[in-house]
Amino acid sequence: MKISFPISFNRQILYRKDEIIRLCENKKVLHLGFIQHSHLYQKLIEEGNWLHNKIGMVASKLVGIDFLREEVNRIREKYNMECYYGDVCALDQCEHQDKYDVVVCGELIEHLENPGLALEGIKNYLNREGILIITTPNPWSWTRLKLLKRGILEKEWLNPEHTCWFSYGTLNNFLERKDYSKVYYTYYYDESKEKEYRDKKGLVRTWYQIKDGIRKRILPKHYFRGLFFVCKAKCT
Repeated sequence: MKISFPISFNRQILYRKDEIIRLCENKKVLHLGFIQHSHLYQKLIEEGNWLHNKIGMVASKLVGIDFLREEVNRIREKYNMECYYGDVCALDQCEHQDKYDVVVCGELIEHLENPGLALEGIKNYLNREGILIITTPNPWSWTRLKLLKRGILEKEWLNPEHTCWFSYGTLNNFLERKDYSKVYYTYYYDESKEKEYRDKKGLVRTWYQIKDGIRKRILPKHYFRGLFFVCKAKCT
């Protein structure tokens, strides 16, 4: 399976959801932690902004695995989606076993108690040329550093479900230890280009666009919002 670099790669501007969707086009896809949050997915569906549904619009096949058992059953029954209950850190015990072109692990690894077990389990779901997409927040993002500089400490804004942070360097080292090889690693700027400023009107919208355009040109990518890693298992 040939993987092309993102269109925006050279300009260092990449949007997380947009790039995931691009990589899933016409592929057989497994989406881990697909529900995102039990209290949010219904709202995202109504707004047309649920990543799992957007992947389903472009993928040749899409399956979801999540540990929220009630929500998995509800989504399967209400939306007729193929999805299964499973612990990402114990994928060998999941009732669903198959091979995929793409496994999406988006904004999930930082929630896990044992991400090493998850990475080992994912290998069994990748076909020979399959890719694993991992995205996770960047602890050194400009937004987070500004909060710390203002004295707003991590305990005030950290997601209470997060168990750890990965930097570019530590995630790179971790994947090497777990026998994954790099396809491309970079930083993502925001969630989706489509959503930028849609809640702003008139001159306010124009001002935000100008301000953000300047930020994109001058802000080094290692201050961007999150990490976007695409890798392959060395032995599948």
